[in-house]
Amino acid sequence: MTVHVRLATAVATLVDRMDEDTSEAWDSLTGLQVLLVRIIASGDHVDRASLAMVARTARAATIPSLQSLIRKGMVAEVDDGGGTRLVLAEVGRSMLDDVERARAAWLRQAAEEADPPVREADLARAASLLEHVGSGAEEGLTAAS
Repeated sequence: MTVHVRLATAVATLVDRMDEDTSEAWDSLTGLQVLLVRIIASGDHVDRASLAMVARTARAATIPSLQSLIRKGMVAEVDDGGGTRLVLAEVGRSMLDDVERARAAWLRQAAEEADPPVREADLARAASLLEHVGSGAEEGLTAAS
């Protein structure tokens, strides 16, 4: 197994476990709603028409999920002069803050309970390396590249 396969597997396993253990922070959203919130939170200009395309989901499935997020006050539509776009509302931003705190707490506990425990300096180095690798990835990079 190459180091790249090991790292990809380790990152995927870590994220899967963390997401499973911190799912309550997502306020009972469906998987599609979580995806929509993440897309809208990215800061890119997203409107109703482009949301389904970016989410790679049928528009018929996207619209009811989006409407539910709007009713819950997590997402809002704003007119930016060039049309309407979707933004996170205060409730949505607050929920994402809760998710971030839950994930950080999960990582802290996992590091402390590892045998041997993972030091803060090692976590900082791992974070820096992953940020560096992530920032260098070309947009649209695929497994076939």
